[in-house]
Amino acid sequence: MPTLTRPNHQVAVLGGGISGLVSAYRLLQQGVGVTLFEASDALGGLGGTFEYNRAVMEQFYHVMLNSDAPLLSLLEELDLAGTIRWQETGMGFQYEEAFYPFNTPLDLLRFGALTIPERLRTAVGAAYITKFVKNGAALDGITAAAWLTSIFGASVFQKLWRPLLTAKFGDLYDTVPAYWFWSRLTREKGGAKEVKGYVEGGYRAIADALASEIVRMGGKVRLKTPAQGLHETAGGVQVNAEGQWDPFSAVISTLPMPLLQKIAGGRIHGEVPQSDLVYQGVVNVVLILKQRLQPYYWNAIVKQGFPFQGLVETTHVVPLEQTNGRHLVYLMNYCNKDSETYSRSDSDWKFQAQKALTSLYPDFDQSVVDEVKVFRAPFVEPVWPVNYLADRPEAQISGSKVFLATTAQAYPRVNAWNTMVEIASETVVKVCAELVGRSAPASTMDELTLA
Repeated sequence: MPTLTRPNHQVAVLGGGISGLVSAYRLLQQGVGVTLFEASDALGGLGGTFEYNRAVMEQFYHVMLNSDAPLLSLLEELDLAGTIRWQETGMGFQYEEAFYPFNTPLDLLRFGALTIPERLRTAVGAAYITKFVKNGAALDGITAAAWLTSIFGASVFQKLWRPLLTAKFGDLYDTVPAYWFWSRLTREKGGAKEVKGYVEGGYRAIADALASEIVRMGGKVRLKTPAQGLHETAGGVQVNAEGQWDPFSAVISTLPMPLLQKIAGGRIHGEVPQSDLVYQGVVNVVLILKQRLQPYYWNAIVKQGFPFQGLVETTHVVPLEQTNGRHLVYLMNYCNKDSETYSRSDSDWKFQAQKALTSLYPDFDQSVVDEVKVFRAPFVEPVWPVNYLADRPEAQISGSKVFLATTAQAYPRVNAWNTMVEIASETVVKVCAELVGRSAPASTMDELTLA
């Protein structure tokens, strides 16, 4: 992509998560001026961190796969690739009172939650999905529930797949397309071994490196400054922040679609695609432990009355020297941001988390718990409807100067930082193509710096 020769072009980027940071970074590389607006006091979105006992720890668990080409390429650019620690990991499956390893064909044959015929059918079905279904686009029009039932049978679906789908999407599990499930399963279990990577300093290090590059190249970052309005002008778009309207050649929005529609005025308000898209949020309870809890990175949990859908012990990948020797366990509950589950008090979640560990591990000693933290995110992932592929938002809204780099465009790709790096880069290509040969609108913006 050729570098633009019109440095007076200014683009507003709404949101300082990974999509916004990569969008700003790529625009600046092409000679386009950037102002990034972030509502919170920190960049990185779900890559947020907290400090405990002089160690920086992540609010939400993050790892990368060795197949994450866009993200790994970005890390090469930022001179971070050499800090990645790769680790072979495993998965466990808690089914009611029994715990099973769930990593090899032999593990599946020993999975006592299923009958022997069900185990054999599951092995054949899993091999069929991961090895023989090469293009999942035809699955866009069928629900994951219907597709999995047809492959594995109703009994296996009820015991194995339905709880996992419900854990991710709640009561809307039966609306999610099979295309999404196929994409997720083939990404995470397509290889012979499960290998995960972690950047030294965590995803916070990636956000910090991008922010430093943005400022170095002359970009402006406005923290604690949510965009409160936007509308089209004859020469571009105006953005309202802190009561002041500023002109831009274009806007890249990384906001969830309902939030974008709230601030969009005029024609754009009615043109925002998928403005009624439903999103799942998450409640993450982080337990800081003095010793290792269990043998695997991730445990899926299907247990009556258990208040969480899974358990991730990130210190199977995160080096202990980064956590000052402490082990990090994440218990997650995916739920709608307007639900009672999401708004439950931190004290209740802390109590439920320690009670939950005791129910899983009867010999669990509460004295090994140093601290418990609770974090929430309201817009983690859309609940994709069937036939979403045809309605997936384009990068540009109806010929306007408003562009998108959001999770609503991720489908059927897995909603991960790797995907969002790719989407943001694709969007910047389209923005630059739009700006070539067009004069920049007059600008009266004040000079801003990272603060």
